[in-house]
Amino acid sequence: MKKPLFTGCGVALATPFRGESVDLDALRRMIDFQLSNGTDALIVCATTGESPTLSDFERAAVIETALVRAAGRVPVIVGTGSNSTAHAVSLSRTAQDLGADGVLVVTPYYNKATQSGLVQHFTAV
Repeated sequence: MKKPLFTGCGVALATPFRGESVDLDALRRMIDFQLSNGTDALIVCATTGESPTLSDFERAAVIETALVRAAGRVPVIVGTGSNSTAHAVSLSRTAQDLGADGVLVVTPYYNKATQSGLVQHFTAV
């Protein structure tokens, strides 16, 4: 039997801010709390993590911070969904290049895609 990629409890982390900037120190503390309490996977930059409002630079900083802090102890899964297929592909490539263990992709929001269109979107990503 094939072993699943991810098991257990994955926590979707909010992205903390201080003023108008991402607060990476607070993110590190959140990750430490999750790791010390038995979380099996960390999910960053998903819809709980304010992904639609993060710049690509901020997203990369959040991903890198999570990966460094997790240090391979648990998988880091990155939300890379977008209503733009090209942007979702780009976000997914960046997550992969940074070392993410997986990506979380949503159905394109605000688009009324056909079944075929959805298959094409997810196939592209």
